Amino acid sequence: MDKLGKITDFKKGIDSICPDDAICSNKAEALANFLIPKTMYIPLNQVEQIKERLSQLENIAKQNGDDLPLLNLIHATLFYKQGQYEKALFMLNNYKSKKDILIRVCYSTMKGSCYRSLGQKENALAAFHFTIGHFHDNPSQIFASYIYHIALFQIADINAELGNYQTMLEQQEKLLTLSQSSGNVDMTNRALNGIGRAYSELGDNNNCLKYLQLAENSSSKEGSVRFMAKNQHDIGVVYFKMKLYDDALVYLNRALETRENYKLSDAAISSHILVGKVYLEQDFFEKAIDAFNKARLIAKKLNILGKLRDIYKLLSEVHEKNNQLGLALNYHKKFHAVNEDLNDVKSTQKENEKVREINTKLNQQKNIIGEQKTKIEVYASKLVETNMQLQNFASIAAHDLKAPIRITNGFINLLSRKYKNKWDEDDQEYIGFITKNMTSLSKMIDDLLSLSKLDQDLPPMKPINTRTLIEEVLNRLQNKIEDIKPKILLQDNLPNIVGHESLIGQLFQNLIDNTLKYRSEAIPKIQISCSFTNKLDKQKFVTFEIKDNGLGIPEYLQDKVFELFSGTNGEDSNGIGLATCKKIVSNYGGNIWLESEEGVGTTMFFNLLAE
Repeated sequence: MDKLGKITDFKKGIDSICPDDAICSNKAEALANFLIPKTMYIPLNQVEQIKERLSQLENIAKQNGDDLPLLNLIHATLFYKQGQYEKALFMLNNYKSKKDILIRVCYSTMKGSCYRSLGQKENALAAFHFTIGHFHDNPSQIFASYIYHIALFQIADINAELGNYQTMLEQQEKLLTLSQSSGNVDMTNRALNGIGRAYSELGDNNNCLKYLQLAENSSSKEGSVRFMAKNQHDIGVVYFKMKLYDDALVYLNRALETRENYKLSDAAISSHILVGKVYLEQDFFEKAIDAFNKARLIAKKLNILGKLRDIYKLLSEVHEKNNQLGLALNYHKKFHAVNEDLNDVKSTQKENEKVREINTKLNQQKNIIGEQKTKIEVYASKLVETNMQLQNFASIAAHDLKAPIRITNGFINLLSRKYKNKWDEDDQEYIGFITKNMTSLSKMIDDLLSLSKLDQDLPPMKPINTRTLIEEVLNRLQNKIEDIKPKILLQDNLPNIVGHESLIGQLFQNLIDNTLKYRSEAIPKIQISCSFTNKLDKQKFVTFEIKDNGLGIPEYLQDKVFELFSGTNGEDSNGIGLATCKKIVSNYGGNIWLESEEGVGTTMFFNLLAE
C-alpha cells in the first residue's frame, strides 16, 4: 500500500488495487485502507468518478454472490464528503449484512457524523459512544483506526458545543496521543487545533496559541491547505481577542493569501470580515470598509446570504462611526432586506432539498417501493400512538404540577382567615403577591398544556397591551432586577398585539431573563423596541428586538440555540427556554432569530401579530 500513499488521481489508485475487476474481501479492505483515511483530500471533481467505479465493483461483487459491506461504507463516506448526509444515512441504514462487529462499529461512526451534520446531536453521541465502547486501543486496520479517531474528535467537538471545555481538552489530548503514535497526520492536525480551541475557551491564550501554531506548522508540511488556512485564521482570532492587532493581521493575511491562492473563496470571506473588524476596532475606518467590501463582493458572487447579511450590518456600523450617515442607513436597509430574504431562502431550500431527496430515493429504489410503503405505514401508526401517549402524559403532568399549587392556595386561604385582623399592610401585600403568582403559575401550566396541543385546544386569541404585559414580566423578575440593577430602555408607544397573554408573557420573560443571566461584567443594558413588517399573507406583524450588552453567543453555536435541550450556555441552561420561545413565536406564524458577537452582546428578533 505504500506505493499508493501519494497518489492524487484516486481512480487510478482504485484500479491499482483492482486491476482485473475481481473483487474480494481482501481487496475491499485494501480499498477502505486507501480511500477512507484520505477522504478529506479527495478533490470534489473526482468524487463522482470514484463513486461510479465503486458502483461497478459493487455490481461485480453481487454477481459473484459476495457480501462486501466495506464498499458500501466507502460509498457512503463519499456522499458525506459531498454534504449529502441523508443519502449517506440511507445507504448505511439499508445495508443489512453487518455481522462483523468491526463493520458495525465503522458504520456507526459514519452514521454519527451524518447525524451531527443534520443537527441530531443525541443520535450522533450515541453512535460515537458505540464506537469508542468497542475500540479500547487503536484498531490494527488503517481505515478502522481513522474511524476511531473521527469518533473521538466528534465527541470532543460536541462537548465544546455543550460548553464542556475541560472534557473537550482531555479528549483532544487523548486523540493527539493516539494519532501521533499511529502516524495519522490528518487527525494530529485536528487534535492540535481542537486543543488550541479548548484552551481558548478556558481562557488560556498562551497554550491556545502554542497548539494552534503547532497545528499550522504540521498542516503546512503534511496536512491539507484548507486546514492550514483555518489554523492561520484561528490564530488571528485569538490575537484579535487579545487586542494584539498587528499580530492578528499577520496571521489573517496569511490565511487570506492561502485561501485566495487555492481559490477557497467561501473561507476567505471570514478572513476579510475579521480583518475589517481588526481595523474597525482601531478606528481605521477606510481600511475596515475596504476589507468588508472585499468580503461583500465574494459573498454576493457566491450568494452566501448569511455572511452577506453580517457584512451589511458591519458596513452600516463602520459608516455610522465614520459619520457617513447616508451610507450607514443604506447598508442598514440592505441588512434588513437580506435578513428577510435569508429566512425565506432557508425555508425554500429545506423544502427543495426534501423534494430532491424523495425523487432520488424513488429513482434508486423502485424495486422496494412496496416494502418502503409498508414501513412508512407502520411508522406512521407508531407516531400516532406515540403522539396520543405524549398528549396523555402532558395532561397527567399538568395535573400533578397544579396539585401543589392548589394545596398552597388552600393553606394561604386558611392563614388569611386565621390571621385576618392581625396582618399589617405589608403582610397583606405579600399574601396578595403569592396568590397572584400562584394564579399566574396555574394559568401558565394551562397555556403550556395548550401549547403541547396546538392543533386542538388552544383558546381564542385576544388583544394584548404590550407595554402592560412587559411591565408585568419585569415585575415578576423584580428580585433579580433589584440585585443586578440593569438599565432597561423600553420604547414608547409600543403597539398592541394579538395572542395569548401568558404564552407571550413567557416568551418575553425567557428572553429578558436570559439577558440578566448571561451578562458581562459591565452594567447590563436591555433595550426593548419594535417595528412593523408585512407578510405575504397580508397579515400585519410587529418585529420586536431585545438587545443586551452581555456575554454574546459564539458563532458556531448560534444556529443551535433554539434546539430543544441544546444547553449551549452550560450549567446555567436547561436547553428548554429558547426552544419554548421558538415554539411560541411559530404558533403565531412568526420567526425568531438572533445576532450576536462574543463580548459585545446579543439581539433577539421575533415577529408577533399586530392588533
